[in-house]
Amino acid sequence: MKRIALYILSLLAFVCVCGCNRYDVEEVLLTRGDVSLTIKGEPVFVYDQNTCQAAYNSERNEYRAMTDDMTKYFVLRANQTLSDIGQEFSADLTYTTGRKEKVEKGLTFKIEKISNSEGLVWLWCSSRNIGLVIKVF
Repeated sequence: MKRIALYILSLLAFVCVCGCNRYDVEEVLLTRGDVSLTIKGEPVFVYDQNTCQAAYNSERNEYRAMTDDMTKYFVLRANQTLSDIGQEFSADLTYTTGRKEKVEKGLTFKIEKISNSEGLVWLWCSSRNIGLVIKVF
């Protein structure tokens, strides 16, 4: 009987832990109105117009955002031009966390939202729970 109770408690703990790690694109990404990088619900980079710069190269489908002192940044290199809501594309993402640079290659992103008036594009990688809001100039 104790074994069954222990098994059930272990199973419930596992379900609770797994259930707490869900990241909803609506909550994590679409509520953001600023250029940003969010990973597993945590903001990794948030653009501040007073201390940051951004650049977009349409020929290379590359978007960059960085702090003026380059201590924090992200670079997204897409394999195609971003154009339509629902479009899926492959991209490489380079970003900083603390003092380390991380590179994620071959991620699949989906365009979730576009604001033509602001030039903002919301991107979501569901396999890695990565959200980006970029500004296309």
